[in-house]
Amino acid sequence: MTAPLEGPVPLDCGAWCAARGAAQSTLAGLAVRRAGAGPFRVADHDVRVALGTGAAEADDAPFAWSARTTRRTIGLAAVRSLLAGEARTPHDAVRARLADSDREVRDGGRTVSQLDRWVAALPDAGRSAVAAEAITWATRLWCALDWPALGLPLVVGRDHWWDSPHSALLALRGRADVRTRVAHLVVLSGPRRESVRAELALLALVEALRARADAEPAPARVVGWWPDSGHIVRLEPHPSVLALAADAVALVLAGGPPTRIAAA
Repeated sequence: MTAPLEGPVPLDCGAWCAARGAAQSTLAGLAVRRAGAGPFRVADHDVRVALGTGAAEADDAPFAWSARTTRRTIGLAAVRSLLAGEARTPHDAVRARLADSDREVRDGGRTVSQLDRWVAALPDAGRSAVAAEAITWATRLWCALDWPALGLPLVVGRDHWWDSPHSALLALRGRADVRTRVAHLVVLSGPRRESVRAELALLALVEALRARADAEPAPARVVGWWPDSGHIVRLEPHPSVLALAADAVALVLAGGPPTRIAAA
């Protein structure tokens, strides 16, 4: 599965910069119109819900920690530990991460998180369920990639935010599980849905907006991967991807009825 994360990225620099400028104008208008309406932070989850192409009731449910909602966070920590040579297997890496939560809570560490407190309070059965989900998640990612072939820099599990310069209330999140010089990998779950290209396009838009305006554009492709089926969706840095993402953000902020956005 390493091939989609390698190779040259085709790019029309002029068209890409023009599309980025158009997206910036769209977002500036949205920020001004929504001024005073309260914070609006847009992530891929919001795009999926707005497009109405998934299990809406499950997506709209209030967030709660569970074996399912913790598997990515714990799994990514495990993969980072494996890359650093701190653990030999995903099983060992996940168990070490859970032990870290216990220690942080017990010692009152300054970096203790809500997840740490939740994990530390689990009974043995709940802890086993969390470990099983995270080990499966980490194992799939760890075994899917030829890590040395990806080269450096290599970043695992860092989400990026873009804060609007026109409103302190508007922010967009780009979620990626593995970032290389030429690609961003997103591990997906659930059914294959029509909204996925818009969800992935949001990541491309965030990266484009975060880039320095006076720097040579160096966008990366975005690759979405379903471990259960091995299915891959690949977005090359085409101007239409930025337009797709800007339209999706507009739809999220409009809060209107579900609408289908054409795929890029």
